[in-house]
Parts: sequence; C-alpha cells; structure tokens
Amino acid sequence: MPNELPMRYLFYILLFLLLIPNAFAQEPLRFSQRSDIPVTANSAQLQNPWGGGLNTPQFSTIDLNKDGRDDLFIFDRMLRKVYTYLAVQQGGQWRYQYAPEYEVMFPAELENWVLLRDYNCDGLKDIFTSTPLGIRVYRQEASSNKYPTFVLAQDALFYRSRNGVNTINMQMNISDIPAIVDMDGDGDLDILLSEFSGGYTLEYYQNMQVEEGKPCGTLEFALGSDWWGQITECHGCNNFGFGIQCRMAAPLHSGHDGSALLAIDLNGDGAKDLLMGSVECKDLVMMENKGTSTLARMESFEPVFPVGPKPASFNLFPAAYYEDVTFDGIPDLLVAPNSNENMGNLELQRSSWLYRNTGSVSQPNFEFAQDNFLQSQMIDLGENAYPAFADIDGDGLLDLVVGNGRSDRNGRFVATLSLYRNTGTLAEPAFTLITDDYLALSTKDMLSLKPSLFDINKDGVLDLVLTYKMANEQHGSGHHGGSTTQIAYFINDAKSGQPAAFNTARLFHLHTLADGDTPHLFQVDAQRVDMLVGKAGGTLDYYRSSGNGFVLEKQSIGGIKFDFYRRNLAPAVVDIDGNAKLDLLTVDDSGALRIYRDFLDHLNGDFTETTEVLENELTGEAHATRFGRGLGLAVAELGGPYQLYLAIGTQGGGLYLLQQTGGNYGNPNDKPSGLGLKVYPNPVAGAQEPVQVQASESVSLVLHDMIGRKVYDGADNYNRRHTLRLSHLKAGVYLLRATSRNGCHETRRLVVH
Repeated sequence: MPNELPMRYLFYILLFLLLIPNAFAQEPLRFSQRSDIPVTANSAQLQNPWGGGLNTPQFSTIDLNKDGRDDLFIFDRMLRKVYTYLAVQQGGQWRYQYAPEYEVMFPAELENWVLLRDYNCDGLKDIFTSTPLGIRVYRQEASSNKYPTFVLAQDALFYRSRNGVNTINMQMNISDIPAIVDMDGDGDLDILLSEFSGGYTLEYYQNMQVEEGKPCGTLEFALGSDWWGQITECHGCNNFGFGIQCRMAAPLHSGHDGSALLAIDLNGDGAKDLLMGSVECKDLVMMENKGTSTLARMESFEPVFPVGPKPASFNLFPAAYYEDVTFDGIPDLLVAPNSNENMGNLELQRSSWLYRNTGSVSQPNFEFAQDNFLQSQMIDLGENAYPAFADIDGDGLLDLVVGNGRSDRNGRFVATLSLYRNTGTLAEPAFTLITDDYLALSTKDMLSLKPSLFDINKDGVLDLVLTYKMANEQHGSGHHGGSTTQIAYFINDAKSGQPAAFNTARLFHLHTLADGDTPHLFQVDAQRVDMLVGKAGGTLDYYRSSGNGFVLEKQSIGGIKFDFYRRNLAPAVVDIDGNAKLDLLTVDDSGALRIYRDFLDHLNGDFTETTEVLENELTGEAHATRFGRGLGLAVAELGGPYQLYLAIGTQGGGLYLLQQTGGNYGNPNDKPSGLGLKVYPNPVAGAQEPVQVQASESVSLVLHDMIGRKVYDGADNYNRRHTLRLSHLKAGVYLLRATSRNGCHETRRLVVH
C-alpha cells in the first residue's frame, strides 16, 4: 500500500511524456464567426456586413433570446439556409443585428419552406415546414436556456376523410407555401393550400380543436372545403375562374405547379382575403373575400398588389409574408421570390421588398419602403460570392477581392469583381468598398467569376487568376452560361511592394475544366505548383504541374465520393495547424466546412475529416457549420502573422468571416516566450489539490479534453493568477489555453490523475 501512490504517480508522468506529441498535434481546431469586422460602402458603415446575402428569403418572427421581444427568423429557399437576427436598440432606434449563433438551434432538415407559428398556446413559436408527406411540425420546448429548443411534434399532418374514418396526409407540392393562420376566427390554426395534383383549386383544412373541445395544441384537421373561395386557377398568369371550372381547351393543363399563399384580413370585416403568387408569374395577386370567415367567396382579383407606384413584381414566383419588422407593433408586408433556382433572371441583390403598414392591424395600408430590406446593410453582390485576399494597393494590408455569379448591369446579367480595400490595421482589419466593377470586367461577358492571386510567371508579384464561364456560350436553360470552365490570368506588371497593375489587354489561358469545377492552385514546394479541382458532383481531383500547364494525376482523391447533398465542392490549401504540413479545407452544398489535416500524406488513401469547428457561445460547444449551398472559400492572415481568417462566399452573394481561435501551433504566441505561462502542479491529483496558473499579464483560461469538449470555460475572467479546482474531471490529458486581452495565447498540456 505505501508504494501504490508513487507508482500511480509515476504511471501518469510516463503517460504525460508519451502523450506530449499526440497532445501537441490534437488541440482541437476552433473558429469563431465574426460579424463585427467593419465594412464601409458608399461612405456608410454597414450594420450587418457579414450576413451572407439573401436570395429568396421567407420571413417569420420569434423571440430568440427570451427577452420578451420578437426577433427575426429567415429561411432562404434557394440557399437552404436559416438566418437569425436579434432586435436591438441603438441610439433610441430599433434595428436587426445578425446573430448567427442561434441558427444551429433550428433543425438541420428544414427545406423548401418554413413558417413559425404558435400552435399550442404557450407563447412560443413552433416550426411548420416541408416534408415529402406534406407538412412537418416541430414544437418549441419551454426551457431556462436563452435560446429556443425544438423537438419533432408530428412528422406529417393528417386530416379526416369525409367519412370520418380514414386519415390522409395533407399532401402538397414542394414548390408551394401554405397559409397557416386562424381562418375561421375560433382561435386555432387552420391550413390553406393548393390542391396537390393540379394546383387549380385551394383546399381548406379546418383545425377541429375548438369545435371538439380538445386541448390547445391538438393538431386534428378535417377537410373544410376542397374549393375554398370558389377560386379556380387556370393555365397561364392572371387567369382565374370564380365559381366556374377552367375551360378545357388546348392546352388541356389547368392550374400551376406552385402557389405561395398569404391569407390576411385586408378590410377589417373578419374574413380572410388572399394574396397569391404563382410559380410561372411575376406579379402578386389580391383577391377580396366577399363571403364570411366560415364560407369564403371570391368574385374578382387585383392583378397587381399593393396598388400604388411600386407593386410587388419579380420575374418569377413572388411570395408574401405578414410580420412586424418596423417595430411599431403593426404587421408589415414583405415580398420575395420563392424560386429554388434563378431561372428567370431575378435581380437577387434586390430581392427582399418591404411595404410598411401605415394603417392598422385590422385595416392595413401598405406603402413601399425598400426593395433591399436587410440586403442594404450587408455585402450582397447578387448571385454567389467568391472571395480572395491580396495586397492590391501595396500598403502591406490584405485587401478583399470578390467575384460573383452574375448580377444585373443595365439589363445585362454578367459577373464582376468587387474590390474592398483594407482600411484597418495589421491586427484589426476593416474594409471599404472601392468599386463593384474592378478592372471593368463587366464588359467581358463572364459568369461565375472566381478570382485568386498567384505568381504565375514567377516574377515575385501576384498575378490575377480568374476562373469563369462565358455568358454567350448558352446551353440547356442558358441561365448560367457555357458548358466549360476556363482558367486564365492577367499579368501583374507592378514591382514587389507596389500597387497591383494588372495588364487587362491580354488574358492568358491556363487550363480548361468542366462546367461547375472549382480549381485551387497551391505551392507544394519552392519549385512546384499543383492544382486541386473541386467537381460539381462533390469529388476532388489532383493535378500536377507540367511545363506551362497541368495534367491530371489522380481522380477522386481522399475517398471523397459523389453525394447529392455535397455537390459543388470548393477547396483551399493552407497550413491550418502550424505543423509545417499542408492541410485541405473544403466547402460544398451541405454547408459544412471540412478540414483534412496533412492531406498530402494520404493521397493514396482516405482522408480523415474534421467538421465540428465553429464555436458557439450559447451552447459552449463546437458545431459543424451550416452555410447553405453554392459556397466559395479563401484563407488569409488578416490579423497578422499566424492569425488566420476564413472568408466563406455564399450563393446569396454575401460573405461569412471566421477567425481561427484554436489549433494553430505555428503562432509564436503559443511558445513559452509569449505569456510566460506556468502551470503547477502538473501532473495533478485532481481530487486532492487545485492547479495554479500564472502568466506575465492578465489572461483568461479555457480547458478542453482530448476530443475537443470544453470542460472549463473562464473566457471572460482575466487575471494574472488563476486557481483551478478540477475535482470534477476524470483522469486523463487536457489542453489548457490561456488568452490575453490582445489575443495572444499559449497552450499547455495538463495531466490529471
């Protein structure tokens, strides 16, 4: 017995020594999403510059942070992406502040459409969304957390057949958006949707909760009408019958493949009127209910709405939403396209239209306010954004160059480059928009323009490499241009340290790839430049340099296989962990950032991916990213040497910005000379004695276990001396990270026995 403790102590010392290399290599990679890096455009600082852009937003309100005030929830159909905004007060005025930390609280399976409604009378908004069976419902659970929590309530909604015996699912077209509202005025939520097989009539499903005296939250429906309002939607736009069927002449097809419905009382008579957008049509249609709340009857329609100088009109499929977004307690009208793809030359920089309600709740009056609600306060370049960093102006700071897929240029849909000059400092970046048509590339008729900076001719300065398609090479629907992807470059005629001088007189061809490919050039060593190509199908090919070009070395490397939900892969290569080996970063249509460490060591095998890297201050955990689809990726030392940032471009034409907060050992601040960090005793008998931590300046402490879980969080507590009591920890090896107020940090391994 007397020798037992020393033997155990010796065992843990040996374990500590053996695990030093592994611990050193396995500190978890961590990133924080930065929404506060300043961006100025048109002499005004944007409120939400890194909001990611919007294309086809669907709006609902919800109290995200449990402060008693409704915040804003957005689901973007085209991007398959959730956005969350907090209502904040600034200078006595209310506005929306992008708060991405709440997005992970919503189910990852949301698709097609999402509406938030309180169905069980608890004051908490629940989720109604699309499923192949029709409508799925998630219930928000009451909790003490300062964020919402959802559980699946019903995988599909059903209604009773007319005989009252059978139940049938509420099948609906995935293009549709239903109206979920109290239609009959009895206090529970009813549902109005387009008939599934043809979409030529509207079906009303009555919630029987009140009629049958059942508890609030009962989702039992009966078919109230299979011809609500006696509306018949015939072939073509603005072609309706009222109380009659469509005339069956060529073409025989009646109805539409999609309708977006909003049922609201527009005249205060207690009966729901209808706003409708149709998939093939550009205008929002209004129909006044001449009947009652229980027996609707429409007799005519307004072909454009709201009536006035600027009615809601898109090239494709408008959808309307009724929510208070002007903070006056009166719901406003929001209109946006509801398309899954941009098949109709939608101007996606201005696709979020707000009509302020200057009337009342019972008798609304909608006046046009803006066609870029939220978009005006963020980087939104239209369709897609592809970022790159380089010192363009020669001041030693990395500037931001962003290409896009396309946007409207005086009626021509073409791609351009936007230049944001870094007007911050080496440690604190800030950006100012200089031009949204850098080098006047709008005249080149390019699409899907992806920039990168690389020294192609080896003269010591970065040349401008462009990946693009030509707008005049039409194929298929033609909306995204040519069937091949070109890689070409402009020579930089400037000397080292001078502002870039790209010679646009000649565009040198470098390589031709397939439609949808995304290349990435990277320096393997001093002599060799290779290329990775992310494929539209989601796989990754490896090309080696050969003379003045590239040859395919290996297809589908790393075991990254075709996956429908992981298409359009975009790669980047950087030493993300500072171990002097190149790592691979990818994004794809799943929305996840994936990191493959030391990937060149595993070209003949399967890569091991890391995805749970995004810190969330609400949960205290790291999560996989959910950035939507159609992504681009760039990495740069924006905060100075070894201070890595990731810019993620989105299909929404905007950007996200991530700062690396953990896992980079190349940072000199991680060496003992940085903060003079001392940790003792180490190893430590966790149940018997505390750990003392000393530093040369005030630091905060965070402790992770070896699989990346945070087991102690003192990130807000800055002191030169800390005492940690670790009796709750299991025996093992932990990583203690100290961070100073100016961002310097050191990591120590701590053994608990």
